[in-house]
Amino acid sequence: RWGPLDAPAVVLAHGWGGHAAQMRGFVPRLLAEGLRVIAYDQPAHGLSEGKLTGLPDFAGALAAVSKHHGNVQHVIAHSLGGPAVSIALSRGLPLKNTVLVSPPSDLVGYSRQFARWTWMPERLRRAMQAAIEERYGLRWFELEIPRLAPRLKTPALVIHDRQDAFVPWAQGAALAQAWPGARLLSTEGLGHGRILEDGNVVRAAADF
Repeated sequence: RWGPLDAPAVVLAHGWGGHAAQMRGFVPRLLAEGLRVIAYDQPAHGLSEGKLTGLPDFAGALAAVSKHHGNVQHVIAHSLGGPAVSIALSRGLPLKNTVLVSPPSDLVGYSRQFARWTWMPERLRRAMQAAIEERYGLRWFELEIPRLAPRLKTPALVIHDRQDAFVPWAQGAALAQAWPGARLLSTEGLGHGRILEDGNVVRAAADF
């Protein structure tokens, strides 16, 4: 964490397979705005404990980190951190606004893309989905952002690159359309990871 302890806080939430340091590019600009900044490793990621995790755990961790530090008014989330924010909001997390960078809106589609990147057969991917649904006692469609977003009142800025090969731009656009009042900022040539290091993206997020 960085910044004065009595300042309003921004939480930085990374995505699946990521770590807190990926979000470091946002820190100096947010501090310059007089904000407190908090970054953390998701469950079973980076230095956090555990070997198994899932999207509901991401949402629970975000809520727990926010409650622990207090006065969290904003979240900047990357990739699967975006759906985690929407779930946490739907469960009562109070935020003034949120920035979602490269978020998936179709979890099955996201998992299929992940499977292609890791050479996972579709049969194994379906088994993985079934195991996760059984573990958490819910179906993936219940966590889809278009299903949750119409009930969300928190202002949102969605930033997505048109050349994102991991989470297609169309998913971020669909999320922004489903989320009442959300704004969509499209970038070019930054992909899924480098978008977090782009100065224009950092400025847009901090300004929002």
